[in-house]
Amino acid sequence: MSTTAPSVQQARRAAAASAVGSLVEWYDFALYGAAAALVFNSYFFVDASPTTGLLASFATFAVGYFARPFGGVVFGHLGDKIGRKPVMIVTLGIMGVSTALIGLLPSYHSIGLAAPVLLVLLRIIQGLGAGAEYAGAVVLSSEAAPRGSRGFYASWSGGGVWLGSALGLGTFQLVLWLTGDNFEQWGWRIPFLLSLVMLVISLYIRRRVAETESFEQAKKDDTKIPLLELFRTAKGRLALSLGSNFMLSGFSYIPQVWALSYLTNDIGLAAMAGLGINAVVLVAGAAFMPVFGRVGDRFGRRRLFLFGAGFGIVWAFPMFALIDTRIPALIVLALVICFVGAVATCYAAQAAFLAEMFPPAMRYSGVAFAREVSGALLGGTTPLIATAMFAGFGHWWPVAVWMVFMATVAFVSVYLSKRYRSDADQDSDDHFNHVTTHPTGTVGTGVKV
Repeated sequence: MSTTAPSVQQARRAAAASAVGSLVEWYDFALYGAAAALVFNSYFFVDASPTTGLLASFATFAVGYFARPFGGVVFGHLGDKIGRKPVMIVTLGIMGVSTALIGLLPSYHSIGLAAPVLLVLLRIIQGLGAGAEYAGAVVLSSEAAPRGSRGFYASWSGGGVWLGSALGLGTFQLVLWLTGDNFEQWGWRIPFLLSLVMLVISLYIRRRVAETESFEQAKKDDTKIPLLELFRTAKGRLALSLGSNFMLSGFSYIPQVWALSYLTNDIGLAAMAGLGINAVVLVAGAAFMPVFGRVGDRFGRRRLFLFGAGFGIVWAFPMFALIDTRIPALIVLALVICFVGAVATCYAAQAAFLAEMFPPAMRYSGVAFAREVSGALLGGTTPLIATAMFAGFGHWWPVAVWMVFMATVAFVSVYLSKRYRSDADQDSDDHFNHVTTHPTGTVGTGVKV
């Protein structure tokens, strides 16, 4: 174990580099989500009915999430073996370049079936790069943070996620306003191409970050394939970590992605108004991330996580009821309360929570696997499932039930995680730096029963 305590300067630099990488990642993903809801169905799937075209468009959104676990496994392994920093530079580059290339794709009218095929291919590449980006961000920022402040600094990555999403939606909205009737022809390409500018700036910031002391110590570990070792010795931790992410990879994508199509196609809001509301919601969530990070440091990450998941269970139905009033102020209020009360609290808690569930030599692999497998199961499919549910029942109540289910899975998973990690031990390295194998397949050191 290292005896060198991370400095505040190191912590801030690592947190900033992590946040800016997350910002670029989710700027790219927010652009794709907005374009999938508003543009791609008529640009790449012109021969389909409106509902079928929207389903096909959201299906390409889901493809990126199916690719993410593969990127998480590969780059998570490399992050544990060669270092956090080089892997995070590579994943950032993959994300930015693939997003810019989406902005150069010709339409279905120009090249026929090749257009949606190329879209899916670039979406897969985008997903591979994103598969380990956020995992690396929370690992780097939490490892570089002083004890007692891990939640605060790790939460910057989550703030970067939503600021990036808001920036993507805001850019999309601005270009929609500037290009008007030309937006669906060529205007939508501009935000995708701007990803290259953000990529260059982010790479410069990220290159200035040093490797963490935790990784330097973990290099002494002789584990050949960290993820396989986790499957052998820590299946319980992997399962509960994956379950905890049902809140972020599933629940959050109803108000964050699917609600945009609901607001524009069913409530009757203009696309620009829907994008504006979504951007306000994301900024509000990001603003509270460091606040809740501090709360988690002081009162416990598990307690904060449980509160957020519990709030999500009780807020799903009231949220839709307020949206159905069609009053813009109440729509904003409903979504902001959902994001701040349920999603932001869980996101802030999860950053350090997941990093502390795994020992350093296996941490990148463990966090990436837990996040990205749940993301593949839920993140890409949730808008698709919600669209199918709404089309089948003609009402939002099945979507609200789906939200309650996902929040419940997260709540139960976080509650059971006390067997492996307690709030009382969240600042102690001794409870996740060493692993011993029991016949039950759980990690011995630090288990709280």
